[in-house]
Amino acid sequence: MQNEVTAPGKVLWIGSYSVVFGGISHVIAINRRARCRCEESQRLEFITSYGNFLEGQNELIDSVLEEVRRVYEIPPLRVYLINDPEFQIDGKKTGLGSSSAGTVALTGCLIYTLEGKLDVDLVYRLSQRANYRRQKGIGSGFDIAAATFGSVVYRRYNDINKVDSTIKKLQIPGNLQILLGFTGRSANTVNLVRRFEEVKENQRFKEVMHEIEIDNEMAIKLLELGKVDAAIPHIKLARRNLNLLSKQVVGVELETEEDRKLMALAEKNGALISLMPGAGGGDLIMALGENLEKVREAWQKMSIRTIDVKQDEGVRVETGS
Repeated sequence: MQNEVTAPGKVLWIGSYSVVFGGISHVIAINRRARCRCEESQRLEFITSYGNFLEGQNELIDSVLEEVRRVYEIPPLRVYLINDPEFQIDGKKTGLGSSSAGTVALTGCLIYTLEGKLDVDLVYRLSQRANYRRQKGIGSGFDIAAATFGSVVYRRYNDINKVDSTIKKLQIPGNLQILLGFTGRSANTVNLVRRFEEVKENQRFKEVMHEIEIDNEMAIKLLELGKVDAAIPHIKLARRNLNLLSKQVVGVELETEEDRKLMALAEKNGALISLMPGAGGGDLIMALGENLEKVREAWQKMSIRTIDVKQDEGVRVETGS
C-alpha cells in the first residue's frame, strides 16, 4: 500500500459566525478524515467519494490545482480522494467539514508527491487560498486551519494573499468525550453566513457581536488554563447572544424548538454542554462531557443518528504497509 496524506474534519464550538467577522474561535479537529494518494498515470484524473473527475469538472479540485501550480508543475497523475463514511449519511452532508478536509488532503498529497515531504505551512497557505477562491470570499477559513493543524484557537486572516491568520494549537482535555447527533437535515452554511454578512454594518449587530466576543475570549482563556467547567457558562452566554442576534437582526432561526429539546435532553443526561456547532441551521448537535452513554441512549430514542468522534491531529502522512 502506498503512503497517503490525510486531513481531519472539524467541529467549531466557540466562535460560530463571529469568526467570520474577525472574532476569536476554537475549533476541534476530529477523527473523521479525507484520504488522498497519488499514482503515475497517462492523464491527470481524480477518483473521489463523489464521482470521477478530470480537470475542469470539479470546483474543489480545480481550486487546489490552480494554487499548487503557482509553486509546482503537476505531471499526469491518478489521484484518489476518499472521505471517511460519516462525512455523509444517507446521501446528506453531516457538516463535519468534508470540503476543507478534502482541500487540505489533496493539497498535501500533491505537495508530498512532488516534493517528497509535507511542508505543512505551505499546505496551509495554498489550501486557504484555494478554499477562499472556491467559496468566493465567503467564510473565515477556520476549517482549513483545523484540517491542517488540528484543534486550534483561530482568528481569521485580514489579507488572503498573505494568509495572515492567527493560529495557536489548543486541545480539549483528554477526559472529555464528544458525541454528535445528526438530525437528518443538511444546512447550507454559505447561505447562512451570507445572511449575516448582509447586516454586518447594523449598529445592533456590532454591539451584540462585541458582547459575544467578550464571552468567547474569556472562555478560551479559561480553556487554556484547563478550566473547562468555568468556560462553559461563557460559551453558553455567547450562544444565547448569537441566537438573539440571528433572530432579531439577521432574521434567521439557527435552532428549532426540536433542536433546543435535544440539547436540553443531552445536558439533562450528563453532557457538560450541548450546542449546534459551526453555522447551525439544523444538521448537527454536539454534546461534550465525561460520560455520554446516557446522552446516546436518549438521542437514539428520539431517532437521532449518533456519531462518536475523538479529537485528532491535523494533516499527516499515513505510512502504507
